Amino acid sequence: MTAPVRVVRLLRVRDGREADFVAAYQGVSERARGFPGHLGEQLCRSLDDPAQWLLTSEWESAEAVGRWRTDPAHTALVEPLNACLHDDRWTGLFHIMAPAGARAVPTSGSGTAPGGPGTP
Repeated sequence: MTAPVRVVRLLRVRDGREADFVAAYQGVSERARGFPGHLGEQLCRSLDDPAQWLLTSEWESAEAVGRWRTDPAHTALVEPLNACLHDDRWTGLFHIMAPAGARAVPTSGSGTAPGGPGTP
């Protein structure tokens, strides 16, 4: 069984394009909800910097994310969304090590990462 993954996107929306961005995101998320392997997502806006947004999505596997990213409908859907963004965006793909409330199981080493428990 493959491990679930979370896609994390840190984005900056152009001033005055917030409504367009949210509308475009709604179209993308509607399509994602019906896409095989999609488990859910969230869109968040920074309280400290309203131009900064965080988009996360959860998938059954990295392969499912790959199929989503290369789907022709996805490519067309994200064009209006990307038009609302500054170029300084970041995307990361992460293995989900443990569900919320559960203790993570280390995959190697001593089990404590640098800056371990209690580090913000």
